[in-house]
Amino acid sequence: MARLLAVLLLCSTAAPAELDADAYFEAGVRYLKRGLFKSARAAFAESLVRSPGQPVPMAFLALAGAAEGRPAGETALLLRWAHARLPDGKSLRLDLASLLPSRRALDLLQEDFRARAAKEKGDPRFDARTVLACREVHDGDPAAARALDALLEELPADPFALALARLRPAAPEPAP
Repeated sequence: MARLLAVLLLCSTAAPAELDADAYFEAGVRYLKRGLFKSARAAFAESLVRSPGQPVPMAFLALAGAAEGRPAGETALLLRWAHARLPDGKSLRLDLASLLPSRRALDLLQEDFRARAAKEKGDPRFDARTVLACREVHDGDPAAARALDALLEELPADPFALALARLRPAAPEPAP
């Protein structure tokens, strides 16, 4: 009887944990929009603890970490994990300008990662170019994403770069 009661208690607590994950995620978005990046990162991390492996909170955790100035490798790894966890046929589309406190904050973030990409050497899959490519595709002109072009040139079969490339508009049909 005690085992049955324990199982029932565990089953009844599963739904509120999911709601708690959503509440933490929503709090993280509010923090992010106010420029409270450390608090946003903590809220997104807690959302992931309560609902592990979810790609959207993971991508937002990466964005908050990038805005906070966390290492490029950490941010890039989170972005890659988020994209890898998306269901087949789904893509992650973020309106970065609406998630950060101002357009200026977004421009500063891009400048920071451009500078990091220029300095970094080594494996391009886990560096600032990954973050910069994601930023350029999600808030700009995906067709002109130079960091994405660099990733595709260095790693033509990279699943992350290929997923971002699918977000580019289709090339127009040539005129007859």
